[in-house]
Amino acid sequence: MTALRLLLPLVLLALVPAAARADGPPVTSLDAGPDGVVALRGGDRYTALQTPRGTVLTQSRTRSGRVMRAAVLGRRWGVPVIANDGSSGGLSADGATLVLIRAAGTYPRRRTSFALVDTGPLTVRRTIALKGEWGFDALSPDGSTLYLIQQAPRDRNRYAVRAYDLRDNRLLPDPVVDPSEPDEPMRGLPVTRTTGPGGRWEYTLYAGGEHPFIHALDTVRRESVCIDLPHRVARSKRLWDLKLAVRGERIAVVNDERVVASAPRGPQQASVGGGPPWAVAALLVAGLIAAAGWRGSRRLPRVGKAHG
Repeated sequence: MTALRLLLPLVLLALVPAAARADGPPVTSLDAGPDGVVALRGGDRYTALQTPRGTVLTQSRTRSGRVMRAAVLGRRWGVPVIANDGSSGGLSADGATLVLIRAAGTYPRRRTSFALVDTGPLTVRRTIALKGEWGFDALSPDGSTLYLIQQAPRDRNRYAVRAYDLRDNRLLPDPVVDPSEPDEPMRGLPVTRTTGPGGRWEYTLYAGGEHPFIHALDTVRRESVCIDLPHRVARSKRLWDLKLAVRGERIAVVNDERVVASAPRGPQQASVGGGPPWAVAALLVAGLIAAAGWRGSRRLPRVGKAHG
């Protein structure tokens, strides 16, 4: 550990100036952010600094900023950014697996690559390359299933959620959809994201499509449910300022630390063995409508199959 502390500053000094002098693509892209990702229970932050010579991956304490470990990876990798507000992801709830995305030089990419990093030794376990434009979405708590966003070839706002089985090393053939409306397309841009207790459920607010909606992804059962919000929500300026937060036994929609609406998480969300949050989603939307004075109807999910 003493040797690492002495060596780390030399590594950083050798690599960072090179990045400042480099020509070519930007150091970071829209899908890879410089702020890193924090473990679900706090404590550690993982940050990837891209340079022309590779990537400096560090593990540091969130409170003190003290760097505990560092490694230099080949190629230019970044911590995935999930939503418009800068929400990041890529770290499994058990803290053992970190997913990095290859920094994009152009858009759309002909090929998208991901690196699976073992957080113990900070080494790349293996890489995954997929044809076309893909983005990181989520990771199951034990790191066995990787969820990706597959974008339609000629429509940036249209996409599908796909599951990649990391144990069998294969992309599952069908998109992750709600079985009630499997053929409806999924559109929009992610506004913000929050994670449920234990890392099983991922909640994302989407806007910019036909209507805003909340996407709830069960990363263990490979299921999802989408709740459409009223059309009038899309015209609200505060839509892009909203946050989703789990507060105790409730899911809250927050604007500037003020709770706009909240609903009980329900018994299904209290344990890892729970099912889809149908009751929670219904209460959440009802709370949004009542709190903001909006009128509209709740409809079932709009999730479509993959394109390309």
